[in-house]
Amino acid sequence: MSLSRRGVLLAALVLAVPLASCSDPSGPRADFVVAVGTDTFVVRSTDPDTIAQFREVVKGSRTGFPIGPLRAGDGGFNSPWGWHFDEDKTRLTEVAVEVCDGTPSYVETHLGQFPTYCPWSAKILSER
Repeated sequence: MSLSRRGVLLAALVLAVPLASCSDPSGPRADFVVAVGTDTFVVRSTDPDTIAQFREVVKGSRTGFPIGPLRAGDGGFNSPWGWHFDEDKTRLTEVAVEVCDGTPSYVETHLGQFPTYCPWSAKILSER
C-alpha cells in the first residue's frame, strides 16, 4: 500500500471514529408529564436508567423529581414553555439544593437564573 493511500485510509478512520460514537437518533427516548402546582410540563429522557426510574415513579414504586440542565426553546416536546430539560442529562433525584427549585411559570420568566432546574414539589404523572 502506498504512503499516500495509507494517509487517506488513516484520515478516513480518524474521521469515522467520532461519528460512530454519536448517539443513535432512534435510540431510547420517553416523554413524561410532570406537574408542579397547577403548571404542567413535559420532560424527555434518552437515558435508559432514567427512563426506567421515571416509570417506577409513575407506577408508585419509587419517589423523586427531575433534575437537570435547561435549554432554551420547547425542544419540540415542551410546548408552550420556552425551555426544556436537556434530554440527555436529566436525571431523577430525591434531594437537591433550594436554589434550583421553582415553578415552571417562574422558570419561564427567569430562565437565565436556572442553568439547572429541580422542582422539589414535582409529581411525575404519566408517560406520554
